[in-house]
Amino acid sequence: MSHLKMNFANEASDGTQYNLVCKNNSTVPWVFYVYQTMPTQPSDVFSLAWFASPYKISPGSSITFSWSIDYSFVWGNTGTVTPGVNYDAGGIVDCSLTGENMTTFSLDNNAPQLSTPVKGGQAGSLTINEASNVPNSIFSTGIGMSGQGSFVQQALANATQVYTPEPKYWIAAANEMQMGVVLAQDITQNAELKFPANVYTLYATLDDQQLWTVSQSKPALNEVPVA
Repeated sequence: MSHLKMNFANEASDGTQYNLVCKNNSTVPWVFYVYQTMPTQPSDVFSLAWFASPYKISPGSSITFSWSIDYSFVWGNTGTVTPGVNYDAGGIVDCSLTGENMTTFSLDNNAPQLSTPVKGGQAGSLTINEASNVPNSIFSTGIGMSGQGSFVQQALANATQVYTPEPKYWIAAANEMQMGVVLAQDITQNAELKFPANVYTLYATLDDQQLWTVSQSKPALNEVPVA
């Protein structure tokens, strides 16, 4: 059994929309992506590229990522979970820290599935029970936010995953990146996103030295929204 704690200081949990407006002030195009980490992240728990721009953002252009703090359980057909593997989303079911917070991952007639979440796990946590018929090193299971996977682990027979959400947000730039890719533990060209209490929009700007500046102040932007 794994017990994973992640912190959500100063954040609303009622579906409030958060916005991150990212501008490329460097001299070359970049893919921008957002991911989450835990304060102390075990080596067998992997962050996913939670959001990623569908194309490179050219110099002088910007893009907006938006989300709400709505939780879900997820599973994917990843094979062995290692950095660089594409998380192929197979299923996602909504859940709640204060309500339906426990699910079971199993195979029914060789079809992987998450059961309808029920209330019964640890209060304030999200629990995934993995059935005895789950094959090792074939699937991954974890949690998501705002309809996209954020953390996954290898799915193993008779295992239990317990997540107590406390994530940190990060913005990063890469030459190539797809949403859902399993990320390495160490990432460069990134910056942490800290939302103060009652602040729901941040602005991140990448300069010509490939360094990020994050603020609450709105610069002049030519925004390209992401749905």
